[in-house]
Amino acid sequence: MIRAILAVLLAAAFRPDPWDTGPREALGAEVAAQTRPPPVYEREVFTYPGFDRRDPFRPLHLDTREGPRFGDLTLAGVVYNPQLGSVAVLTDRTTGRRYRARERDTIGTARVARIGMDAVDFVITSFGVSRRETLRVRREGGTDR
Repeated sequence: MIRAILAVLLAAAFRPDPWDTGPREALGAEVAAQTRPPPVYEREVFTYPGFDRRDPFRPLHLDTREGPRFGDLTLAGVVYNPQLGSVAVLTDRTTGRRYRARERDTIGTARVARIGMDAVDFVITSFGVSRRETLRVRREGGTDR
């Protein structure tokens, strides 16, 4: 029994350390690093022609534009001139601020699509979905024309 224990101790004492990287392994790794070509890093790049569409790679909660909400806007008046371009005068009911807009201008999430004599057509985009709305000039009696 003592011989068996002594044999195990001697074998463990003379066994080479598996973590010991001697000069042979270091030299081999150095030669291998010199003969191996350097790694090539390629990055795949995506482009998206959005036109009037929302970029699908951009998070929805970041799609907020500065400006008033469309529901808070009223059409105060229209300066109509088909030759030079008409101007719509809009009022924000919450702040009282006035906006002047021409066709294709953007106010908040609403883009002016067409300006008529007494109405303005908008394209409202929210969360990537577009819809059309029309604001009409309110007459002094409180009714639309």
